[in-house]
Amino acid sequence: MVDERAIALAALESFPVEVRRVTRAAQSFNTIYRVETPSATYALRVGPALQIHAAGTAAAEADWQRALVADGFAVPDVVLTREGEPVVTVEGRTCVLFTWIHGRSMRTRLGPSRARTLGQLMARLHDHPARRDVDVLHADKVLYWLLPDRLADVPEHGKVLTEARDSVQALIDELWTGREPQLIHGDLTAANVIEAPGPVPIDFQDLVIGFPEQDISFTLASFGRRDDREAMAEAFRAGYSEVRAWPEMSETTLRGLIVARGLHQLNLSLATAEGPLPQDYLDYHGARAQAWLDS
Repeated sequence: MVDERAIALAALESFPVEVRRVTRAAQSFNTIYRVETPSATYALRVGPALQIHAAGTAAAEADWQRALVADGFAVPDVVLTREGEPVVTVEGRTCVLFTWIHGRSMRTRLGPSRARTLGQLMARLHDHPARRDVDVLHADKVLYWLLPDRLADVPEHGKVLTEARDSVQALIDELWTGREPQLIHGDLTAANVIEAPGPVPIDFQDLVIGFPEQDISFTLASFGRRDDREAMAEAFRAGYSEVRAWPEMSETTLRGLIVARGLHQLNLSLATAEGPLPQDYLDYHGARAQAWLDS
């Protein structure tokens, strides 16, 4: 069994920090370690053995975050190694060291007012002139992560899920025709914003080349099971529109992109789960796919 803490400690040897204490702070797709030194606190992200992003993603992420910091944005800074590199790889695990953001996750008190703030934050990121010549994935497919397509394997729902995938792919193809995409965050949900006390976006790891419409749909999809999702969506749009113009797209296109996001997330769960997924989760996505096809 891999000793992940040992990987973290080995990675930290490459950084110009005097480590006093290392504790595991969070674990999901990545593992986050809180690193304390005599003068500061840092967050070390240790990636999994499974690589679902393009090889250059961590470097592109660091490049964008450092550019945002230089332009006055409140985002975690990336600490370079003694050799001036933003990334360390230990036993196939990609490790990045960030400055620690003291605060509370936006999701703990999420409501329409914070959805409005989230919209403002996304609009500011969309206005930032981030580089486009980077080695990251392109969101020109429903399932763009480096994973096998498992939608057809879902009992009872496989057929409708694959039909919905093909249907919303046609919308994505149209969105990508004759336009210049840009770098987008790819997962700007309330879970990836720290209130410190102002909003600080974190976890740029899912950044992709795509369009603002897609980034917007990713966030709106995260409101999907809330009873107040319509109010949340309206507040998010209002906040976004205070900073920049809301993209011109039909309600059908937006709904389709939200369906695409749900299929994308479902496929991640199917491809990485160690056991069967909960039936109610599969039924939820099956029902959403069917509703899209029936509309």
